[in-house]
Amino acid sequence: MNSPKTIVPHSESKKLLSLPAREAEQLFQSYEKQQQLEILSATRNPKSREKLYYLVPDCTELIQESPTEEVLQVLDTMLGTGLASALLPCLSNEQFEELLDIAVWRDGKLDEESLDLWLFELSECERDDLGRFLRELDIRLLAVLLHDRVTLQDEHSGMLLEAGYLDPSSPAINYADERARAICNAMWEADDEIFAMFLRELFAIDIEGDIKAELAAVFDAAQADRTERVTARDREAGIDVTEADLIEKVDLESLTLDDDEDDDDEDE
Repeated sequence: MNSPKTIVPHSESKKLLSLPAREAEQLFQSYEKQQQLEILSATRNPKSREKLYYLVPDCTELIQESPTEEVLQVLDTMLGTGLASALLPCLSNEQFEELLDIAVWRDGKLDEESLDLWLFELSECERDDLGRFLRELDIRLLAVLLHDRVTLQDEHSGMLLEAGYLDPSSPAINYADERARAICNAMWEADDEIFAMFLRELFAIDIEGDIKAELAAVFDAAQADRTERVTARDREAGIDVTEADLIEKVDLESLTLDDDEDDDDEDE
């Protein structure tokens, strides 16, 4: 068996990105998978990394073996366009959970705008893929995000819900905006049971005497679950510095991470 040829990942990345599409595909597919992963990691520009993923007929395996942070950098460039739905189905369930733990929380606080964008991208996915990801989502957080954008009209809605008579087109459901309606329609089409769970969480919040306290309780529980997952992943990876330690010791806002000029040229 011939040994794989030695490559310089960063140089190979630049070469691939400079070639016509067909030549780049043939060259990239001639590398061992580990070499492909090394080339991807050496490509610092997320849009250029996205182009490399597309050089294989199915990039699912490459994405699932890439660090979640690197895949997130690529997906971040597509948020709000609907284009992320092309790559989202390639994620494993574990990667999707880790991605959300990174992407929709900022300094331990839920970033509702970011979560809304991710939900929009998910609503553009094929329904089988969306159903798989919905089972990884914390439905309580979904209810917190949409509680004032998706509302049930009155106390009779609870009876309709329990009887199974509510769907996204029901006149008993009011939508504050079209994106909320689209998310609910997609959720229903992907998994009607999860949609019913979502409505139950909404109904539980709406009938609570102190809605602010109920929302805070839901958020605190979700935050605790997220912290437990992050701690477990860090422990498995041998990391003993917590997010809180990092925030305390490093002023991330003051850091400037400049790409090399070569990386800036890659996307031109």
